Amino acid sequence: MNVENYIEHGFSYHPNFFKEEELLQIEPILTKFHELWLKERSQDYLKGAINSHSLTSSKHLSTYEKNTLFNFISQDKIVNLITFNDPKFLNTQLFFDPKNSNQSNYWHRDIQYTGLSEDAQKKAIKTQNVVHFRIPFKKESGIELIPKTHREWDSIEEYNVRNSLNDKTQSDALSRGKLIELNRSDLLIFSANMIHRGIYGNDRFSLDIIFCDNNPEILKFRDPTNLPLHIELTAYPNNKIFKK
Repeated sequence: MNVENYIEHGFSYHPNFFKEEELLQIEPILTKFHELWLKERSQDYLKGAINSHSLTSSKHLSTYEKNTLFNFISQDKIVNLITFNDPKFLNTQLFFDPKNSNQSNYWHRDIQYTGLSEDAQKKAIKTQNVVHFRIPFKKESGIELIPKTHREWDSIEEYNVRNSLNDKTQSDALSRGKLIELNRSDLLIFSANMIHRGIYGNDRFSLDIIFCDNNPEILKFRDPTNLPLHIELTAYPNNKIFKK
């Protein structure tokens, strides 16, 4: 599925998007961050954490390592795939398997965690854009998603499962679910607003780069410490994504 289809379906899949040397440039940085995060946040990991965030503000990474990440994030081949105008960099996340191999995954929309009422969520998904660029560093089972729900609200089945209602659980199968398996070097772009879930297993290790609209209602969630210093901005391609 090409990038133009993202507008209609809410995702686009790009196999063999990255060259191995591109991944090797940042992989040691991600591994270092992850190992230190596991030590520092061991209790969170034991309690079921499946991701970390804010790599570019980490006290564990050097200025050089952060600059390497900023250059990777702002490169043309990534930014040129964003389908909406004036995109802004929001955050980074690392996704990994839970400590408990029996832990269930869960269907969700990221917007459900913003504090917006359901009515406000229904309106927001019609116009707002928050997009994940998922970059796997290992072959993984991937992401399962519900096409078109980046602009459409849940069916009755999807609503009951996503909210664990009427004897349903958040990990139940959904009839419209589409599984995208991922390999190292692939790229999956998907809307954070759509119904989706990560599939655990295979010791997954993936970087998500998150972009959003230039919208104060979304940018209020952006941590300024995740951004480059103002004096560094000119060093990066497409540096407008880091500006206020």
